[in-house]
This record gives sequence, structure tokens and C-alpha cells, in this order.
Amino acid sequence: MDVGASEVVRRAIEAINDRSLRSRVDELLEPSIVRHDLVHLFPDSEGTGAGSDFVGMIAGVMPDFRLEIDDIFGAGDRVAVRLTMRGTHTGDPLLGRQATGRALSANAVFIYRVRHGRVAEAWQMVDGLAFFRLAGVLS
Repeated sequence: MDVGASEVVRRAIEAINDRSLRSRVDELLEPSIVRHDLVHLFPDSEGTGAGSDFVGMIAGVMPDFRLEIDDIFGAGDRVAVRLTMRGTHTGDPLLGRQATGRALSANAVFIYRVRHGRVAEAWQMVDGLAFFRLAGVLS
């Protein structure tokens, strides 16, 4: 079954939310996937292991972490998603700060390139300033 690029991205986001990304990585991500962090909060990464490790790190900080799609649209092999990241800092330390129990959220815009029915590249921009202020990391 050939699915559109937007549907591929929706499935990847659903796999992040239901924590099945690691078990579905071959289905959803190109082996050479590259993740670009456009605001340089986290290092860029390459390969499916790095991609799923990054998601695992975020889920470690916020075990209830979710991505909520606000808008999604695409043309050709590119898909743009405006979303809201939400979670509660009850897990691992965030930038050295122990869990605060605070609800965290941030607006984000992600652009994906899809190849062969899998995500091949991602450009991610998260409002880290708002996120870290909510976490109490910045004042």
C-alpha cells in the first residue's frame, strides 16, 4: 500500500506518542535519517538509533510526553507540522535540574522529508525558551 507523505509523518508521530517507535523504526524511518535541530537545543543526529534514542531521552524527562498535531500539510516529499509538545517533568533531570513535577509545553514546527514511505530527514524548531522557562531552568 502506497501512503502519502503526510500519512507517513502522522504514523511516526503516533508511534512517538504510543512509545512504539523503537519497535517500528524499520517501518517508519529511513536507516540514514538525519534530524536537524534548527535552534541548536540538542545536537543534530543521524541514523535510526540516534532518532529513537532522542525520543527516548525526551520521554525519560517527561514520561507522559506527547506531540499534539495542530496543523499538518505537505507537497511532494515534504510535510510541515505545527504542533504542541506536552509533558510533565517527573522523570530524569533536564539540563541538570531534577524533576520539578511541572507541566511543560512548547510550540514547535517540524518539516519532514519522506522517501520510500519512511521519514528520511527532519528539521525541528521548538520554542525552547518557553519550554525551559516552564521547567524553571530559565527565569
